[in-house]
Amino acid sequence: MGPWGIAALVLVAATATEKGRKTLRDVTKGVVKAGYVVTKKSSTALGELKEEIADVVAEVKAEQGEPAEEVKKVKSSKKAGETDKKAESETTG
Repeated sequence: MGPWGIAALVLVAATATEKGRKTLRDVTKGVVKAGYVVTKKSSTALGELKEEIADVVAEVKAEQGEPAEEVKKVKSSKKAGETDKKAESETTG
């Protein structure tokens, strides 16, 4: 019997009694709660990292002679241009 078989037997044995079901529920709740906390913190950390990278890119572009405000305008116009091209291709093609 492999490790999954043993785990299945433990699970069945644990649910056979009221105390086992309560313990299993508490353990499951703890695992779900820990997963939720990790996911939330990871999401926050990734958002902050994304913002940091965007700031660094803006600084580098500014050092290369492109003002920070100009960088934002270029990004906005590129996005607008991309959506215009998508709209044109959908209507023509």
